Amino acid sequence: MTRVIEFLISLVIVAALFVVIALFLPSKRSFEYSVETNRPMSTVFDLFNGFNRFKDWNPLARRDPRMKTSIDGAPSGVGAKFNFDSNDRVIGKGNWEIIESIPGEMIKYRLTNNSRGSDKIMTLRFERTGQNNRNVKITQSYEVKYGWDLIGRYAGLYVTRNVGDDVRRGLDKFTNLLAQIPKFDYSQHTEGFAFEEEPARDVLLVTTASRRDSEEIAIAMNNQLSWIKKVMEANGLVADGPLRIVTNEFTGDSYGFDVVQPVRKADAPPNAVAGDPLDVKLESTVQYEQIPARRVATTTYVGPAPGLARMRDVLRAWALVHGTDTTGQPFEDYLGGVDTMLNEDARFKVYWPVKN
Repeated sequence: MTRVIEFLISLVIVAALFVVIALFLPSKRSFEYSVETNRPMSTVFDLFNGFNRFKDWNPLARRDPRMKTSIDGAPSGVGAKFNFDSNDRVIGKGNWEIIESIPGEMIKYRLTNNSRGSDKIMTLRFERTGQNNRNVKITQSYEVKYGWDLIGRYAGLYVTRNVGDDVRRGLDKFTNLLAQIPKFDYSQHTEGFAFEEEPARDVLLVTTASRRDSEEIAIAMNNQLSWIKKVMEANGLVADGPLRIVTNEFTGDSYGFDVVQPVRKADAPPNAVAGDPLDVKLESTVQYEQIPARRVATTTYVGPAPGLARMRDVLRAWALVHGTDTTGQPFEDYLGGVDTMLNEDARFKVYWPVKN
């Protein structure tokens, strides 16, 4: 009987010590980690301000490859939400939701998960640094409150190791993601960007190349276009859209490209989706293709054609940031034709195919 009483007294002492120590432990915890990048502020902010590339950098998605995930709410900014549901009891079910977003300054997420604590907030702050403020310092911080949850206060002892390690891994992974994105500030482009569904098209095309000289390129385009027009006339075809140039190779000395003309039968309605392949008699190096429907990133560029090289990279940067990888070759519609391509007010619609 004496031993039982001694055992019970020991339990009471241990419990009392547990409570006393817990009362002196912090009722809230926080952690902070920073990295720096030379990518534009628009690229950094937009990647964090939505969840299209969330799984490419956040360790949460890598813990359980079979975890069910979904994105709902706003496409970006306040209200955007990433939901997860894992059979792994450590991960469980929950979400990240953007509750505050100030462009170029701060993004705040509310976290819901099965770990102990309440009012779990993850905050990202952005600060321009470096020479001429060209770099961006990214600081990610985590805050959680335990209140009178004494077990939670003990759990808080491991915040730096558990959540802190995830924050470090996530930001390090994020800098690797940034390295894959062209270093172009698309926020300075005022014409806007969009994803579009490009319908299937019947086209005539010629593959050619030229020295990187604007006048020589224009001559090469017109020469090949003359062959395309000859085939069109011989087959009763008409143009079904502006001239299109597809970039195959772009080096310091040469420019390889396809001269492409969308076509249709003269009695067919304009801009109709391509049906059965056309029966076309070809001449010289002119080829016929039916290009399948595809998804593209697109924007408009106004200016002389030599500026298109930079515009392609700007478009690709925007597409990568907004959730999809590019594929294939970029191309442009010459809205004013070849003869106006060197004018300051020349207009082009720029495309880059993207993965669905």
